[in-house]
Amino acid sequence: MAAKFAIVIAAAVAAMILLLLAPGFSNNKDPSTDELQMQVEYSRQNLTKTQDGLLVAANSELLVISNDGSATYAKTSGSQTDRQTFSVGSADLKSLRALIGVGFMQIPQRDYLQKQGVENFTKYTLKVQADGDDNTVSWVDPDYHEGTIPPLIMRIGSQLDDIISRHA
Repeated sequence: MAAKFAIVIAAAVAAMILLLLAPGFSNNKDPSTDELQMQVEYSRQNLTKTQDGLLVAANSELLVISNDGSATYAKTSGSQTDRQTFSVGSADLKSLRALIGVGFMQIPQRDYLQKQGVENFTKYTLKVQADGDDNTVSWVDPDYHEGTIPPLIMRIGSQLDDIISRHA
């Protein structure tokens, strides 16, 4: 059963990629550049449950990537915030646009929450604005979630984590 489900998902992703590559498929492209116009906000929060049962952030990170590739990264730990700006390379931008264009905007806005009893975990939030549309999805590490987090979300998150690790 799981193998059939994986095949169906793979076929759906392949079909979306083919449709994306077909001329005139997407209205989310700038006709002069034929690229998806987007802004990405990605945050990571390392959360810990206190003795009172409240979740508090031990630290948090925010990456904002503008359509032109300019980026701002901020890491807050306690009361100290470190900020830096940099440019995201064209290969990374192209890959992000492709992943987002394949179907991220069609994923329902939702929170993929942690299992009961989990006390330390990382929460991720991805907000994408693309040509007037926006979508926000939050999730936790897959090991701390009951169920499945869509692989597309995990791929985009991994790519953004990689961008952070190379520039932070």
